[in-house]
Amino acid sequence: MFLLPLAIGRSEGALPLLRLDAARLDYVSAKPGTLTVEGFSTPVTVKYRGTYSFTFTGKRNYSLHLKTPAGEQRKVSLLGLRADDDYVLLGGLSDPSRLRCPAGLTLWRSLGYAAPQAAACELYFGPYYKGLYFLMERPDRKSAGVPVSGALYRVLAEKADGVDLFSAPDPGAPGEKTWYNVEKVYPEGSAGWLPLEALLQEGDGRMDLRAFADYYLFVNLTGASDNMAKNLFLCWDGSRFYPMPWDLDAAFGRLYNAEPSDLAAWYSGPVFDGLLKMPAFQSLLRERWAALRDALSPDAVMAVFESLYSQVLASGAWAREAARFPEYTDRVTGVTHALDPQGELALIRDFIAGRHALLDAEYGGI
Repeated sequence: MFLLPLAIGRSEGALPLLRLDAARLDYVSAKPGTLTVEGFSTPVTVKYRGTYSFTFTGKRNYSLHLKTPAGEQRKVSLLGLRADDDYVLLGGLSDPSRLRCPAGLTLWRSLGYAAPQAAACELYFGPYYKGLYFLMERPDRKSAGVPVSGALYRVLAEKADGVDLFSAPDPGAPGEKTWYNVEKVYPEGSAGWLPLEALLQEGDGRMDLRAFADYYLFVNLTGASDNMAKNLFLCWDGSRFYPMPWDLDAAFGRLYNAEPSDLAAWYSGPVFDGLLKMPAFQSLLRERWAALRDALSPDAVMAVFESLYSQVLASGAWAREAARFPEYTDRVTGVTHALDPQGELALIRDFIAGRHALLDAEYGGI
């Protein structure tokens, strides 16, 4: 247990304080509780979220649903984010910088695409200090920029029951919520599968190929190893599909367990394997890399990280985070990684410089 007075070490640039009060949580059913944000309190239901973060000790991730006293949905703008009743709290314990996911989503948005936004904060669970967190919009129809008449799907894995939906000659009928390795997020009902069924039948004619080319380059620049076969949303706006990433902790030089990633690896997945066989898509990748290489330069990427790092530094939260969670030990490998945001930024810069050169060599640098 770690009790920390609310005022200790707080500076003029302090981050917002959040406090969760709830009973013992789990990953299955949301429990009632109360969320307090800088003097504003609201009933919530809350549960842990994340498959791998289930192994974390002391600093897990949370899904929040804001409620009225009568138990109805309550849409409120918290910390300048969109007004909604659903939020996510990410602690990033396995990330030695704590910044990869919010920085990665900011970088993707800087290319002109939709993605959930985030706000840095410090969290207490009851009286216990839980450290630096990012309050984030939930990855859903609204954060993906999908209209009410659109649809949203999430790629869950390379295959399910041995079948990849995107390469199966006869995948059969979809289930209520999943269709082999794809989950239907929005809308409800069997008609919600119709846009995806049309995509499978018509192929790239239903895709914004420029957006998919940009996503492929983004993932391979950042080394986002978990964002091709999963953590990839397919967004249907009524005329074309476009992609959106989520959960970018396993990127920028680290794998999901904080081990270093391969500087020379290339990443693809079910949606992209077929596209990469098309000469026209390869030509588009060269064209888009020429257009994006400056926006994705090491300096541009590091500007996003350094902005977040400086915000946390000015608040004094790095010292409190280090006192509470000085290191992370992966339960599978037993390897320990120290919290080192400043040193991690140097690692990220070197990694991005190497990946940028890799993409230049493949797609024609200037």
